[in-house]
Amino acid sequence: MLKNMMKNTLLNLKPIQKFIDGVGKDVKKFFGKDKGCIVGLEDDGVFYASGLYEWLKNKNLTFSTMDDDGRGLEEEKAKGRKILLVDNDIITGKGYKRAMEAMRLKKEKLGTKDVKYAVLCDRTGLADFSVEGYSAYAPWSLERLDGVDLKIIQALSEDGKKSFVEIAKGTGLSQVAIKNRVERLLKDKVLKIRGLLNMEKVYSVSAHIDIEADSKTINRLIEKFEKSPVVYHLVKTSGRYNLMVSIVTPNLESIENFIAKEIRSDLGVKHIEVNVGELPIIPKSWTPPII
Repeated sequence: MLKNMMKNTLLNLKPIQKFIDGVGKDVKKFFGKDKGCIVGLEDDGVFYASGLYEWLKNKNLTFSTMDDDGRGLEEEKAKGRKILLVDNDIITGKGYKRAMEAMRLKKEKLGTKDVKYAVLCDRTGLADFSVEGYSAYAPWSLERLDGVDLKIIQALSEDGKKSFVEIAKGTGLSQVAIKNRVERLLKDKVLKIRGLLNMEKVYSVSAHIDIEADSKTINRLIEKFEKSPVVYHLVKTSGRYNLMVSIVTPNLESIENFIAKEIRSDLGVKHIEVNVGELPIIPKSWTPPII
């Protein structure tokens, strides 16, 4: 009787309800008609796992618990089954990695079919099933980009239309985990996906121009160059020259015209130095402003 009361109480708790509402359907699809085992990770994950297990009411499922290092798992209940690890959240990803590694080491012994991870709140994008994604109050900076994030960014920089399935193959994560990470990177404006112009298909030559001028002139030039369809790099500098401009054009004549009309015509410009070269090695593409 006490056991039934505890189960009913769990299902009445709002966090448990929220968890089940968020991942329940996906978890059902994951198990399907196969035999499975729901494993609650100590401590808090046990409550979410227990509530989910009770809600599913699937005779093909068993229930167990374990520490994130794999200790405490009732292995007989997991043999030959699909495994769903359940926790309340992923903050840094360390617990997730320990638990997944523990199951990997047990795979041959247990003959497990597949292992997935479900949480209420995932701040890393690692979980296969989660309700809440990256939280705005969690710390985030470029220093926190891990190897998987960089692989995702690299894959999308090569082909912005690459599917989550294709990206997942090169990272070892699931399609859902990749989707969560991409959405997080987009939300926090770390990543942008957009159409880029292939320079070598449109231009044939580049020029690097250093400009010496007073501050008012520099600001005026910056405002003008930001709208130029040939300027792909623009930065203020210290030293003799105040502004560095890099452009790409179809021919040398276009470079001469740009310098004459856009730079030398401004009376505030004191001195310039120009270096003409091939198309840039990096970047090979960029988005010119529409004028």
